[in-house]
Amino acid sequence: MEKTMLGLVTNPDGVVALEEVPVPKLGDNPYAPHDVLLEVEYCGICGSDIHKWGASREEAAKVLHPERKVVQGHEIVARVKEIGPKVTRVKPGDRVVCEIVTFYCGHCPACLEGRFNICNTLKPMDGRAHYVTGGGFAKYTVWPEFQLHVLPEDVDPKSAVLMEPTAGSVHSIVSRMGVRAGESVAILGPGARGILLMQVCKAIGAGPIFMSGVDRDASFRLAMAKKMGADEVINVDKEDIRKRIAELTGSIGVDVVLENSGSVEPIAESLDIVRKGGKVLWAGGGIRGGITAPVDTHKIIVKEIDVKGEISQIPYDWKAAIHLVGTGKVILDPLVTHEFPLEKWEDGFNMAATSHDCLRVALKI
Repeated sequence: MEKTMLGLVTNPDGVVALEEVPVPKLGDNPYAPHDVLLEVEYCGICGSDIHKWGASREEAAKVLHPERKVVQGHEIVARVKEIGPKVTRVKPGDRVVCEIVTFYCGHCPACLEGRFNICNTLKPMDGRAHYVTGGGFAKYTVWPEFQLHVLPEDVDPKSAVLMEPTAGSVHSIVSRMGVRAGESVAILGPGARGILLMQVCKAIGAGPIFMSGVDRDASFRLAMAKKMGADEVINVDKEDIRKRIAELTGSIGVDVVLENSGSVEPIAESLDIVRKGGKVLWAGGGIRGGITAPVDTHKIIVKEIDVKGEISQIPYDWKAAIHLVGTGKVILDPLVTHEFPLEKWEDGFNMAATSHDCLRVALKI
């Protein structure tokens, strides 16, 4: 097998470049002897990838390791190429998707609760494979067997780049928010993740579901959300979302708000449109290293609002996501709207960053 390969590398200063990098080897990584060599088929371009690509040095420093240069990409679909000597859960030829939290201490309060994604002793970037051993923007990568899931054969491999954000959506809705059947939900932000959140909500019986966006989302993203099951879509540049939600809920507000935009105004909107005793998730700003937004704590206090955050996933979320996709409860195909070869990665990143007719871009490796 070749000794080097092309890999899309993120440098400590945030510079992204396609470079020759070593092909990873079994036994020469922290996962051995439970390591698996993967031949990557597709890897999706996440919003976090786009942000690191376009970030300033100061912004990059928030999420990147100051001394680490590594192949990025975490929305991975791959075939098992070779397995380590103690691997029993997968075999060569299996098509798999990859959990991203591969490092955690196992003994801190969070880990003892099974919340490996927020291990108290590691920074987030030190727990994710694509910041440490390397991700999927290259032909080969290595992964621990216990963080791999065999993909049902009838799931399209290109569409399966969205398995990771589907698991993240399960984490948001079920593991963090405990959304229940019959609860009304407002989702602020109609990107691929927003539409996945909507589908997971519908799969567990939540509803009605309202989706908001801005003018640039109207013709494609909001239209797609409506086509795929949103009960109402709201263009906040044309309508006052506070008044519209009041009309739709008899002035009570929604049970649950899922903020997925990463913008400042939806933080304030979320506190206004949720009902008293309701639940709010703030998640959209995570891909940018967080955002700073003014918060009226009086609303949280007097309405007794439960406000939560979320990051990544836990193993249950992956099991549930694969079940939902495998049984057709969550549909991925329409959401992967564009494909580029790895060599054309800049075109793919530009498309993902700027196009109003784009949901998710997959790089074919």
